Amino acid sequence: MLISRSQNPILAGDKDWERGGILSATGAFTEDEGDAIRLYYRISFPEAPLRNVLCLARSSDLETWEKPDLGDGTNIVMRGSGNEVGYGTFMTCRILRNDLDRTATNPWTMLYWDRLTAHREPGFCLATSSDGIHWTPISRHPFITSANDAASLIEARKECITPLGKASHYVYQQTWKYNPALPKDRDNLKGLHRRISIWRAGSLSGPWRGPISILEPDESDPLDTQFYWLSPFPLGNGYGGLLHCHHTVDQTMDVQLIVSEDGWSWQRALNRSPLLGLGERGRFDCGMVSAWAMPIRWKNRVLLFYSGRATVHDGQARYSQGSTPEPGIGIAEFSDELLNMEVCGDSV
Repeated sequence: MLISRSQNPILAGDKDWERGGILSATGAFTEDEGDAIRLYYRISFPEAPLRNVLCLARSSDLETWEKPDLGDGTNIVMRGSGNEVGYGTFMTCRILRNDLDRTATNPWTMLYWDRLTAHREPGFCLATSSDGIHWTPISRHPFITSANDAASLIEARKECITPLGKASHYVYQQTWKYNPALPKDRDNLKGLHRRISIWRAGSLSGPWRGPISILEPDESDPLDTQFYWLSPFPLGNGYGGLLHCHHTVDQTMDVQLIVSEDGWSWQRALNRSPLLGLGERGRFDCGMVSAWAMPIRWKNRVLLFYSGRATVHDGQARYSQGSTPEPGIGIAEFSDELLNMEVCGDSV
């Protein structure tokens, strides 16, 4: 299924507002009638999180990337509120574009974590946009403030009935279960087991119901496996999911493929082997890989923009000998099978 992947990052943080930051792909979309790709990428500064920004780049060949001036001399699409967050940081988690209704006033939707006002808790916020450049928050306060900042958003299939009625959107969030028997030498959550829960709403404005636990490691997984993030995408007659598997002993992370008919019951695909595993020793993605953006079809190719690090979750280098490459954004190309799989009960 995997055809090729980047040997080196495709995009450099070469602007003043990017230098020293970690670049992470957040969303990829075709534009100009399919001739070009619009890539949203987040720049994070672990030691100075108030500098975090969301930026945009464009390319027609996947090699040369233009960083357009969006009106203020930068390619910055969105900045955080500027309020100290405490837990988590300003982080864009998922961007959606409604390609089915070209007449929609605001076809763009974004899920992000921020603290919109100083007197409220940080949490997940929603914003909409007419052009994907200028964004307006749906509310002046977050709609989810519990657990943590690892989550993603998808439109629900209209024909699916959930245990809580019909839904327009789902949010998948990392939540926790107490388990003191977990390996904890290096992990930052001592005795807490990461799993995936779902929230649902009849419209973006809510109310949002959840969290309901739907997916966690089982007896067939290594004991130190935890589910850190679920990035869903439309797949045939159901949903696909990029399941980020966090391994607490060595602190690495890879991405498995899961599938679902209804977005609630998920099956592990590919015999639980990684869809996107770690890169070889010495590469920029040999410690952790993450995929927040949906895979896209472009010029008869299936592409997934992902983020890679040679360090692991606790910040240490995966390999102690030799220099540690800088983190960055890569591209993985897959066969058509990735987007053409049929979801049918337990047959995957």
